[in-house]
Amino acid sequence: MGPHCSFCGISTGPFQQVEGLFTVLMCARCQADHCQASPPPLVARHDPEEPWLKWACPIQDCGHRVIGPWELEGHTAAEHPGWVARYELVRPYPNQLQRVVYRHVEDPAG
Repeated sequence: MGPHCSFCGISTGPFQQVEGLFTVLMCARCQADHCQASPPPLVARHDPEEPWLKWACPIQDCGHRVIGPWELEGHTAAEHPGWVARYELVRPYPNQLQRVVYRHVEDPAG
């Protein structure tokens, strides 16, 4: 079987390569649907030039910095009611890629 969209299965291109844990192909229609359906995520700021505290909370006027990105989950739960942070290992070693995605929740208790 030749190249096909990893989301809808169509085999007529053009396709865009989408990298993550695995590299997949996405057709133009699925790409347009994905871009319209989800706003860009709020992600933690990463500063590789910083010697120790490389990760920062992106919520306005916070400025909290940590060594490991997973630490932002606990900080967000304790300091920012209504927000949830989730650590993601997008791509493992080699060429590791990590991120922390924030989302606003309507009911902080739920």
